[in-house]
Amino acid sequence: MLNPMYGRHAAEYAAAIRDNSYNAHYERPSLIALLPELQGKRVIDLGCGPGEYAAYLTSQGATVTAVDSSLEMISLVQQKLGNSVHAYAQDLTKGVPDEADRSFDLAVSPLMIHYLEDPTPLFRDVKRILKPEGQFVFSTHHPFVDYQFSPSGNYFLTEKIIDEWDTLGRPTRVEYFRRPLSALMQSLTDAGLYVVELSEGRPDKQMQESDPESYRKLSTAPGFLFLKCRVM
Repeated sequence: MLNPMYGRHAAEYAAAIRDNSYNAHYERPSLIALLPELQGKRVIDLGCGPGEYAAYLTSQGATVTAVDSSLEMISLVQQKLGNSVHAYAQDLTKGVPDEADRSFDLAVSPLMIHYLEDPTPLFRDVKRILKPEGQFVFSTHHPFVDYQFSPSGNYFLTEKIIDEWDTLGRPTRVEYFRRPLSALMQSLTDAGLYVVELSEGRPDKQMQESDPESYRKLSTAPGFLFLKCRVM
């Protein structure tokens, strides 16, 4: 997909999300709230971006493998964390074929699933590489929020959305897929995963001072969807 934020603008993107409202003060604390104890766990970070989660996971005592479709993002992770994580580029539409069966305690995927037209192949690989008691925690766009951008007006379709975001302080083209909640849940079920906890997130209190408009918006309406899953 054509997403220059994650390629040629990767370093700029990394700086932008380090301490911004939606990533640092809404998405990250909401997803972290769903994570289990990390000390001594093997964790795979799917769609690792510039390594914010990889850094957090290692700081909590986890052994981390970081994977992203963007070579530029992997380069940033390696610069930031060096040999403390194993990081490599992989087209995640094809899963993670190089990872061994039942080799991870936890898989996380922050705000990446909506870039996959069909997440089922990745979900199947997540099930394959998780240990029997393993967990999969991910965030994605909220289906009800994305519906307002539907070109067809049909909520039940999976559709490609072309939009512009101001994450970098200027309009930047992004492409992603919107899908109904039922399609997301069916993909998880088809892959052999089931949801044990669902959250719509809450903004961190410090956003109330740094970005009161976004704080009011996210306190009264969801932005993202957060799910914790287990192997069936």
